[in-house]
Amino acid sequence: MNILIIEDEISIRQTLQDLLELNGHTVLVAENGRIGIQLAERQPDLILCDVGMPDLDGYQVIDAIRQMPACCDIPFIFLTARASRQDQRHGMALGADDYITKPFTESEIVTAIEARFRRQKPLRERVEKLLAERLFVAGAKWSHELMTPLNGVLGGLELIESEADTIAPGELKVLLGLIRASAERQHALSRKLMFHYELQGKNGSGASRKVFRCDAPTAIASGANGPARNEKRTADLAVHCEPGEVAILDGFLISAVAEVVENALRFSKLGQPVTVVGACHADRYRIEIIDQGFGMTPEECASIAPFTQFERSKFERQGLGLGLSIARAV
Repeated sequence: MNILIIEDEISIRQTLQDLLELNGHTVLVAENGRIGIQLAERQPDLILCDVGMPDLDGYQVIDAIRQMPACCDIPFIFLTARASRQDQRHGMALGADDYITKPFTESEIVTAIEARFRRQKPLRERVEKLLAERLFVAGAKWSHELMTPLNGVLGGLELIESEADTIAPGELKVLLGLIRASAERQHALSRKLMFHYELQGKNGSGASRKVFRCDAPTAIASGANGPARNEKRTADLAVHCEPGEVAILDGFLISAVAEVVENALRFSKLGQPVTVVGACHADRYRIEIIDQGFGMTPEECASIAPFTQFERSKFERQGLGLGLSIARAV
């Protein structure tokens, strides 16, 4: 296996390299965080990274690597002399898989690496199977999003299990909050993926469609208010809708509005208004969502497609790249 070591102390770096090579691994070494980020582009099978480094510390390194589409699901283990629960929670929130405290033994290093690979392999296999079944390329840029929330869940549970007798009630509450947030994110991603495929089936089935009707202002307000609450931007949202009924399931309309409003909020700054206007035009009901974000070009609008994120390297946000595609399909 190919393992990247990012460690500024030469003695520790050399010890780790010798230990891993003796255990049959191929090793890449980086003396600081910037070199480590560059070497991560070679897509090692696992990364061992010191936390307390000058210039870029370990938290900045993992944050940068997790934003690299080809590297974002590489197992990542921190090496640290300070393994407080607060540090561990911070690392887990950034997507770290494990912590090893200095000084460490050969057994601790080897066991931690083997454990990461045992866990990662079935997860990767399941995602690749899903992608193959859906005729997508295995390892697509968005696939890591389906696995990343599990790091928070599993890491938090491991910490609780290993230190159950010593965790204070306040610390336990914080850890459970982290686990809940990760689980809710996983749930939301899964629901969005299922809804995408549901829409694909409806659009391609050719079956006759039953006509549904819903109250437009109610559905639009529901779809807009949800993202505003999640993004803590309720003060920036204004909804103005004329009365009217539209021939669509209310859940579909709510989802379409929610996806576009979520984008409008995420890609505009706090304090900038997002306005939703609904009005009747002849036999149509027109919905306009206006924001002050950086916008999209006509070419980008024309190329909206599933699992597509525009300007991802510049405006990195978590997600599957399905929001605008879902809105268009609805």
